[in-house]
Amino acid sequence: MTLRLISQNRAVHCYLVLILWILVVIAGIYKLLNENHMHAVITPVTTELFHNLGIANVKTKRLYRICNFPEEIYQGNEGILDNKKWLLKGLIILIRHGDRGPLQHVKGISTVNCNTDETNILNTYKSYLHNLTVMGKIQWTGPGPFHGFPVIPRNPDQCQLAQLTMQGISQLLNLGQMLKKSYHEVWPKLQSLSVEDVLIYSTRYRRTFQSALAFLYGFISNETVAKIGIRESQSMSFCFKDCECPVTDSLRKLIQKTESHQLKSHPAIETLSQTIGEVLLSTNAEHSSLLKDPTVIRDALLTYVCHRSGLPCDSFGTCLGRQNIAGIIAYTDWMNYQKWKNEHWGKLCLLKAYGQIKHIVQQMLHMVGSNGPHLVVYSGHDFSLLQLATALGLEHDPLLLRYASRLVFEIYLDNRQRSIDDKGIYFRLLSNGNDVTHEISFCKNIVNVDKKNSVCKIEDIVRFLHDDYFSSLNVTNFKDACIKKSEREAVDELFQFR
Repeated sequence: MTLRLISQNRAVHCYLVLILWILVVIAGIYKLLNENHMHAVITPVTTELFHNLGIANVKTKRLYRICNFPEEIYQGNEGILDNKKWLLKGLIILIRHGDRGPLQHVKGISTVNCNTDETNILNTYKSYLHNLTVMGKIQWTGPGPFHGFPVIPRNPDQCQLAQLTMQGISQLLNLGQMLKKSYHEVWPKLQSLSVEDVLIYSTRYRRTFQSALAFLYGFISNETVAKIGIRESQSMSFCFKDCECPVTDSLRKLIQKTESHQLKSHPAIETLSQTIGEVLLSTNAEHSSLLKDPTVIRDALLTYVCHRSGLPCDSFGTCLGRQNIAGIIAYTDWMNYQKWKNEHWGKLCLLKAYGQIKHIVQQMLHMVGSNGPHLVVYSGHDFSLLQLATALGLEHDPLLLRYASRLVFEIYLDNRQRSIDDKGIYFRLLSNGNDVTHEISFCKNIVNVDKKNSVCKIEDIVRFLHDDYFSSLNVTNFKDACIKKSEREAVDELFQFR
């Protein structure tokens, strides 16, 4: 009996020792994995260079797609409709500015060369601007909102904070030149556009102003560019008279709260962001919270990626690798996709884009009349395109946020009907050269031109603007939509009482 108890006690003791040993091993592994997770997100490799796209792997090529290099701006499906059937009356183009320096102070930024390859169009553009300056004929930067703005980056090799780079200039020159080829045959009026035919708006930033000029130089005649006046949009949303909307602040806070919750639910990304941020961002960053903001980190990383520069290293010689960049970009793409489905984001975009959609519809109607204008350009930012696309009900497209992206409205008259009423007027919408007309939420009268291209009756967008725009917000006008629900109900009760 005693021997049996001793034997049982030994067995229990062995089991306890074994369990304790297993727990120690698990704890050690967990600690090792946790330490690796915290510190090995930056791979100890030699500085990776991005000089040769041809030998880069598939993931690296996908990263490059967001840069939209000047030489990769190709013709899309703009201007392909048969002009014997469809008479092009005008264009409305919304562009994002070109490549720029980072929005935050980045360590080692002086090692990155933000210049670009010399091309024929870039050299002729420089000569054109130089000759106008010498002759004293530059009027864009005279008295007015763009007074004193340089027409081209002053330090071409430097990546200056939030300023357009020479690569950005090349992007817009190539974009204008490419669209000129697309419309050369189908829109003869492009060759003879007068100053009165063209209406240009830019936000009051050097990068959007310079982008507008470069785009116009590539797209229309040099004589017209020299005489054109660029108008200021005081809003990044081009909202004109419909800008004041207090409820958008509340919607923006709700969206930020959602994004913060999403990041906390992905601790690996938060850790990755902070670790990269400590290597990448300088101590001059405005807030410490920026160090772990994936969107801020992405923006800073693009300065290196989009100029094929060596990635930065920390003080111990540990350098960022492609996998670090891929992780940040994959998460921010996913985050933007989630935002696209967020009802608060949808409401925010409807309110922010209302003024511009209203302005666009007005220009469409002018174009089919006799006075014009026949070309309207808005030179803005990524949010300018994003909010408009969301308000129109387009599907999520991560490439819409690339530098020098574009949304193009083409306004057509059905040439077979020979009528100038809204029954014979159509428009189509192209996003970076792809026809997305069929995605527009309110287009009911779609005409399929072929398998990839469609047109929508202009009466659909007019009806949407006047009758249905605010239906999802349960109001009938912009003013009511911009008042908080509690305040609106209080006003309604007050009037009922009276």
